[in-house]
Amino acid sequence: MESGRTKKSFRNSAYALVVQIITVLLNFAIRTVFIKTLSVAYLGLNGLFTNILNILSFAELGFGTAIVYAMYKPIAQNDTKKISAYMNFFKYVYRIVGLTILVVGLFLIPNLDFFISDTAEIPADAPSLALIYILYLVNSAASYFFNYKRSLVVATQNGYIDSRNQLEFNFLKCAIQFLILVLFKSYLGYLTIQIACTLLGNIAISVKADKMFPYLKENKDAELNKEEKRDLAKNVVAMSFHKLGSVVVSGVDNILISKFAGLVAMGCYSNYTLLTATIKTVFAQIMTPITASVGNFVAEKTKDDSYQFFHKLFFVNAYGAIFCSSCLMVLANPFIELFWGEQYLFTNDIVLLLLFNFYIDRMRQTSQIYIDTNGLFWPIKWKSFVEAVVNLVASLSLLIFFNLGIEGIIIGTLISNFATNFWWEPYAVYKYSFNRSLRDYFIRHAKYTIALVLSVSISMGLISFLPNGLVMFLVKCVVAAIIPNLVMFFMFGKSPEYQYLKEILKKIVLRKKK
Repeated sequence: MESGRTKKSFRNSAYALVVQIITVLLNFAIRTVFIKTLSVAYLGLNGLFTNILNILSFAELGFGTAIVYAMYKPIAQNDTKKISAYMNFFKYVYRIVGLTILVVGLFLIPNLDFFISDTAEIPADAPSLALIYILYLVNSAASYFFNYKRSLVVATQNGYIDSRNQLEFNFLKCAIQFLILVLFKSYLGYLTIQIACTLLGNIAISVKADKMFPYLKENKDAELNKEEKRDLAKNVVAMSFHKLGSVVVSGVDNILISKFAGLVAMGCYSNYTLLTATIKTVFAQIMTPITASVGNFVAEKTKDDSYQFFHKLFFVNAYGAIFCSSCLMVLANPFIELFWGEQYLFTNDIVLLLLFNFYIDRMRQTSQIYIDTNGLFWPIKWKSFVEAVVNLVASLSLLIFFNLGIEGIIIGTLISNFATNFWWEPYAVYKYSFNRSLRDYFIRHAKYTIALVLSVSISMGLISFLPNGLVMFLVKCVVAAIIPNLVMFFMFGKSPEYQYLKEILKKIVLRKKK
């Protein structure tokens, strides 16, 4: 069973990684064409409306995560009727969520100007704000229809199928959007294709799920009992607080930038968030398949086994966070200057703040996986609410009283991260899953952060002598990729966690050779 679980995890993660690399290339190609054919203000509108709708997605309340957690046991027991009951309930909830987002979103239309610092920045030839917003709204609401069956595909450790579906329809979307931007320079056409591909992708994965799990149709009338609904409601209440924090932090930051710094600054900021969001998606694609395996592992093993595995997974996660954060800190500005233009650059201080916040956020991944797989939603129910309040108060204070601009917003997010996520999530895991203190966790975290500082310092020192240009950028990429690996080897090469990662990579290479 261990071998089968590991094999599925490897397959799903490897598939997800390859798919994500292709998706990244497609997205960057479309972003480049977007910038060349439309103005930076359109990028600002894109970031603004996307984040307004991310806040509206609070209507989902964390139902997806709570239901996937609830399905782990019936999936392990092959209880098809119970799985069907959860999926039937999931279908009902997501229809309500989609309609709620659509209706609530429509009420914001008369107040769209409030979110923009200077409406004069909007291009003269742009369609009406209301029409642009409605297209974003429809795309957001459409993402909840026919989409709920993805969760079952991933929870049954078939994430590679979901990855393939996303790649196919993302490729189709990017290809058509490319033609529309180049031939017609049509922003409305760009958005319409986005809606169509969202719906088609959801329908396709739904049809695939029906073929994989024929019992869903056989049990279309299956329902949860009162106790199951009560347990689910408890987790959903806890997850709703978690959802609140995540949408406020990610959404409000961007709205504050648009409100206080303007659409052009929002457009520049969106280029950096595209880079970080891309890496976050890679993390999610790799770690989500692992989550299902960890869920099975935790259900079958002792607390000590789970504790030791946490350390290994934490190291793997930290290695990825250090490598990605270091490379981004070194290469973000050279990349943007080379491919999109010097006018889109932020200062190094802003970039380092933004990407250190990215690093702190990525280091949470292991704790979040254990929270999801252990069902620790209730112990952290207030965490995200506190995070949201601290983030909003800190950001507004730094904006209004210290006039720090974008730096103030990023620092406010860092303050809220350290005040809540940095200790609260691992505390819940260590207390309720391991019955241990956090001392060891913080020591490991500090060592990993030192590795990041060394990697960035050495890399930036080495590339500071290199001129600009495509060839030199490739040289910078090589330097940025090598240094974090060397630092990790010299600092942790003899640790059991490093040897564990080494063995995993060996198995992957051997499997590919066979």
